Amino acid sequence: MWSYDCRNTKLSRLELGHGYQKWIQDHINRGWQPYYLSFMFHQLPGTQCSILTQMKREIERVYSRLPTQFDRYPRSRAGAQRIPRMMLFPDLPVYKHEKKSIQDVSINNGLHYGGIALTPPVSRFRSTLDAHFDQDQDKYVNDKLARIDVKPITRNAAYVMDYAAKSFKRGRVSDEDIIILPKTISELPSH
Repeated sequence: MWSYDCRNTKLSRLELGHGYQKWIQDHINRGWQPYYLSFMFHQLPGTQCSILTQMKREIERVYSRLPTQFDRYPRSRAGAQRIPRMMLFPDLPVYKHEKKSIQDVSINNGLHYGGIALTPPVSRFRSTLDAHFDQDQDKYVNDKLARIDVKPITRNAAYVMDYAAKSFKRGRVSDEDIIILPKTISELPSH
């Protein structure tokens, strides 16, 4: 079972979750388009920590291909304002009324990443994130990453964010496993 001890932090999980919701809503209020993303993986080898590390690496690999599609110079001060943002949480399956495939709940004990991506209101990107990943899925998937599901959020982004962070808020995963991208501008690809 995936679980972590609660660490001594200045902010509670609930306060941190509300802060994330506010950050996303602030972006939406400024015209950013929100999407819900799910990163689904093939069976990964290793311990729980190793699996999470591999998943994070794959998500960062996928993200590293996006900034130059939004701006020619994403590392510049202006370019950094025109690249997508992502906030992703490790997620474990929970009982739902809708059926999940046996594959999704059995591979890696159901562990995957889900969260919100925000695309800027002004950029050179001429598609939608969901259409982009639908059309170019084969450019992103590999022997570790099985698929990326993307859906536009049309209402109540706070609810979607709360849903994405459910395993974190319940203490089933650590705050150290939350992925916020971009990390820093200097970590973006230079080409």
